Amino acid sequence: MNRMSTATQMHKRLRLFVRIVSILLLLVLIAATIGVLYIRRSLPTIAGSVQLQGLRDRVGIVRDASGVPHIYATTDHDAFFALGYVHAQDRMWQMEFQRRIGAGRLSEILGEEALQTDKALRTLGMYRAAQAAWPALDRDTQAAVQAYTDGVNAWIDVHPVLPPEFLILGVKPSPWTVIDSTVWAKMVAWTLGGNYGLELLRMRLAHELGSEHAAQLLPAAPSAGPMILGSQALKQTVDDMLALDTHLRQNLHLGGLGVGSNSWVVGGKRSKSGLPLLANDPHLDASIPSTWYLAELHGDKLHVVGATMPGLPAVVIGHNDNIAWGATALTGDEQDLYLERINPGNPDQYDVEGRWVDMTIVEEPIYVKGSAQPVVWEARSTRHGPLLSDVSSRPPSPMAIRWTGLEPNDTTPDSYIKINYASNWEEFNQALGSYVAPTLNFIYADRAGNIGYKATGRLPIRAKGEGMVPVDGWDSGHEWIGWVPFDKLPAAYNPPQGYIVTANNRVSSQASAYFISNDWDVTYRAQRITDLIEQLGDGDQKLTVDDFAAMQGDQLSLQAKELLPLLLQVAPADARQTEAMQHLKGWNGVTAADSVATTIYEAWVIQMTQAILKDKLGGPLYEELVERAHPIFLASVLRTTNSWWCDVVQTKTVEDCPSIARDALSHTLADLEKRLGADMAAWQWGKLHRTQFPHMPFADVSYLRAFFHREIANGGDDYTVDIAPIAPTEPYLQYHIPSYRQIVDLSDWANSRYMHAPGQSGNVLSGHYDDLLKQHQAVSYLPMTFGREQVHGDTRVLLPGT
Repeated sequence: MNRMSTATQMHKRLRLFVRIVSILLLLVLIAATIGVLYIRRSLPTIAGSVQLQGLRDRVGIVRDASGVPHIYATTDHDAFFALGYVHAQDRMWQMEFQRRIGAGRLSEILGEEALQTDKALRTLGMYRAAQAAWPALDRDTQAAVQAYTDGVNAWIDVHPVLPPEFLILGVKPSPWTVIDSTVWAKMVAWTLGGNYGLELLRMRLAHELGSEHAAQLLPAAPSAGPMILGSQALKQTVDDMLALDTHLRQNLHLGGLGVGSNSWVVGGKRSKSGLPLLANDPHLDASIPSTWYLAELHGDKLHVVGATMPGLPAVVIGHNDNIAWGATALTGDEQDLYLERINPGNPDQYDVEGRWVDMTIVEEPIYVKGSAQPVVWEARSTRHGPLLSDVSSRPPSPMAIRWTGLEPNDTTPDSYIKINYASNWEEFNQALGSYVAPTLNFIYADRAGNIGYKATGRLPIRAKGEGMVPVDGWDSGHEWIGWVPFDKLPAAYNPPQGYIVTANNRVSSQASAYFISNDWDVTYRAQRITDLIEQLGDGDQKLTVDDFAAMQGDQLSLQAKELLPLLLQVAPADARQTEAMQHLKGWNGVTAADSVATTIYEAWVIQMTQAILKDKLGGPLYEELVERAHPIFLASVLRTTNSWWCDVVQTKTVEDCPSIARDALSHTLADLEKRLGADMAAWQWGKLHRTQFPHMPFADVSYLRAFFHREIANGGDDYTVDIAPIAPTEPYLQYHIPSYRQIVDLSDWANSRYMHAPGQSGNVLSGHYDDLLKQHQAVSYLPMTFGREQVHGDTRVLLPGT
């Protein structure tokens, strides 16, 4: 009886326990559901109407099936206002993070781990420079930025629920300002225009290896200056600054080794329609959300469509009623480093021609999450610019950086706005005349059938030298003494060949009175594009939009075509290597995602480059060079009999390149087997080569990464037109992409196309967060819809507030 009673009691307790747990689980489920439903209210309202202060008249915003807004306003003011509004609707977290980068205010939300980054950004002083440049902007530009700012704030003022990032980090956006917009233009310029890292590397390499070997790794490397690296302290300063450059690239996507672009335009004689075709695909970091935001704007004078950047009130790349344009990085040398001599008796004074001059010092209070008192950072600068070397330490011989984007009267935003209104070649050039940084190649086409090219941006004229390595700051003989005149920058208008191609390659083989750069990209992409234009648009054949699309998706690597025959001369060491070589012998150089030969080739090149450089370099210098070694470096080594690079200094024997190549192939095959298994036939490139779309800042937070981060298998490599750079230190991932693709048909706007990735929305709960990812990877497109009668979708009506 007692046993039965005990069993009954236990059964009742178990049922009670199950009931309590069930109730708790139900409550948790209800709470989670309420939470999700609440957070989903952060998604934009895309239908109905709303009254907003600051509008002058009614605005209709039609969103198509991909979430692209088409803005139809009575005035240009209201069109810019509405662009600010939709940017805030879809990308407010991105904009918040961007302005914090520009202002050096990440520590406020991320804590002490972002303090070093904020010190670097405050030292650069981008926000101060944007504030100083604001009065120099044209009134129309200021009006456009102000209207855009009012639109952003109209959303902030009426929206009750913020996107998940704000809720997770406990952040609320303060009102947007005009400087929040203009500072991001400077950060974009820094990303595309920075070359100081190459100056530091050239200096270090020339000292470590001598000028001849340094020039093989980084062509145009100068002789080593005995003063520059005469002490261990200076070497440490250089290493610290290189590490800072790497940190900004990897953590904030400010610059990068895959940054570049393709663009080309053909005239009517080579197109099937008889009018120009224009293509452009800028190569930037693969981030989520996208760098770009597709939109159409229609006001009273303004009608333009293409790629905008959240934070900026203009279509950066696209077309209007009359012209189309695109842009790529010119890679002009717009930065110089100056080694400053410090007063031993006063560390805040520096030498100018034998006189001690006070530095400019700005006290920057940096607020850090979790700390009541700010860290007061002294941002020091000399006549040349900010002392960027201060960020890691206060070295006895600091380095200042001079950059065109920090110069007074930066009127670059004027160009962004004016291009949107240009209707012909003359007006387009007038718009570019205001452009300062970064230096860019602009291509052009109009409906009258003209095509053109113009290099633009402010390029310094130096008293002497070419700014390839840091120079003595106390010697005024190294100063900038002016700017290359705008009308002396390279240009072309209706060239005789009937087409123009830019891919970060050298602008011209002709001698010029003015120095532009020593940092041109190799010609692999430019040559491939040129070859395809000549093949597909010659004689009776005429180019079409579909041909341009195939070109943008082209994955033939001309570097592989050049290097592969040299690798195939290596005698295999065993049966496994013989099997690998058989895959390579039948390969045509197309780096498709399903290609096994591509996997073996790319991995072998990485392993061999690492083997050669590790022996000659060490520490931070090796880490930098394994990514930055010039693309023709390995081919030049393999073509040289008894190359110095292939002899391992740690051994008594003299090694040759074939033996290094065989060893590298053995390591390659062992590594690939660990990653992909023993069956070589299953080693498809896309299994290793995956495009990463990191989220800032949650890509590095393990329990949030899976929710916010995206990735996709991909083909291509560093040198294909469909560029897909490989990260050698993180094999074999891709972090830079053709961030935006456009093909514009000047004979028929409705036949034009565009695409970006991964989607229009920055809200992870949105269906447009990553819905374009697969289409982008497949080089598919959206119609570049232009004109109200062409657009269908939900309509949001903005009305003036009362």
